Amino acid sequence: MNKELSLLDQIEEIRQKSIENPQRYPVDHTVRVISAMVAKYLGYDGRSEWTDELKKHPESNLAKRLSENRFFI
Repeated sequence: MNKELSLLDQIEEIRQKSIENPQRYPVDHTVRVISAMVAKYLGYDGRSEWTDELKKHPESNLAKRLSENRFFI
């Protein structure tokens, strides 16, 4: 199995676990776990690294939310 398919398989496993046990896998937690997996795959060492990059791009949703004071941590 290639690394892309492996990543998708891992994401699907998290999705399955969130259905089996939603109390243990709340939506925000699940999204953050999956984001971290994708970010690691893309070569980022941590959340702050890729969010700092997005802040540099005013067209990004993250930058827009920050400028409008609608960003939730």
